[in-house]
Amino acid sequence: MKVGLSIPIRMSGEEKENYARDAKSIGIESIWVGDNPPINNAFLDIGRLLKGVNGIEIWTGITSPFYYSLEVLFALSVYMYNNYPNRFGLGLGIGNPEIFKENDVSTKPFTNFRKSVNHLLEIAEIRKTQQKLDDFPPLAIGGLGKNMLIYAKEKAKFLLLNSISKFDIERALSLYKKNKKHTSTSIIPYGMMQIQSDKAEISKTMWNITKDIAKSCSTTILKEHGYSAQMITKIRELKWDPYSTVPKGEILRIVNDFGILGSLDEVLERMETLKEHQKKANLERVVLGWLYSEKQWDSLKEIVRLLN
Repeated sequence: MKVGLSIPIRMSGEEKENYARDAKSIGIESIWVGDNPPINNAFLDIGRLLKGVNGIEIWTGITSPFYYSLEVLFALSVYMYNNYPNRFGLGLGIGNPEIFKENDVSTKPFTNFRKSVNHLLEIAEIRKTQQKLDDFPPLAIGGLGKNMLIYAKEKAKFLLLNSISKFDIERALSLYKKNKKHTSTSIIPYGMMQIQSDKAEISKTMWNITKDIAKSCSTTILKEHGYSAQMITKIRELKWDPYSTVPKGEILRIVNDFGILGSLDEVLERMETLKEHQKKANLERVVLGWLYSEKQWDSLKEIVRLLN
C-alpha cells in the first residue's frame, strides 16, 4: 500500500523540505500540503518541494476553489503539472468555512463547490479539445458525506476519504464497487494520527481536525457511527474555533473514531485493519496526518513497513 503524509503547515520552507526528504527516505510516496490562507499558501510550498525533493508526488491536500479565482487556480495547477510531470496532483475540498463565512458560499457550500469544480473541468476540456493540451493534473476530491462521495466518483480520479474508520471505509467501498471507471483503488482513506501512549495528552491540532470532521458529518452518518441523539447534539454545539482547548469526557470519542490515537502498538493494530481492506478490496493508498515529532521517525517507519 502506498503511503502519503500530510505536512505541518507552520514549518518554515527549509523545514518542510527536510521533512519531505526524511519522509521519502522511509518509503513515503506522496506529500499532501494543506492550504490555509492566510497562514500559508499551498502552491508556494508545493513549488519549493517539487523543485527541492525529487522522486516524490506532491498534492494539495487539500485546497478549496473558494480560496482563489478559478482562473488562478487553473493556471497554478497546469503550471505545476507541466513543469513537474506525473508528480503534482490537485486535491480539492470545500475548505475552512471561517474563511468564507460572510460569502454566499456558506449558505450552500456543496452546491457552490460542485459548480466551481465543474467550471474548472470545463476549462480543462476546452483546453484539451481546442488547443490539444491535456495538462490538467489528476484530481482528488476530499469529503465524507454521501453527496461528496458520489460527486468524487463522477468527476475525480481519487476520493480522499476524510476518515480512517472501518465503518467509513466500508461505506465508501460499497458506493464504488459497482462502478466500472472507479474502483476501490480510487479511494484514499485519510486520517489524523497521533502516536501517543498517554491518551490524555491529545494535541489541539488532533482534536480540532477530528472535531471539525465530525461536525461536518450528517446526522445519519453520526447515528451509523453509534452516536446517541444527546451526543450528536453535543457535537453540533462544538465551535469551529481552531484555538479551542481540548475538552474532557465522552466527547473525545470523536478523536479515535475519525483519526488514530494511541501507542505505537495500538496504531499498528489499527493499521492491520487497513491491511485487511487492502487484501479484500485492493485499496492502494492511504494518507496519514501524522502529528509530527522529530523523535518518532523510527515509529513511522514501522508503520510504513507494515502497510507496504
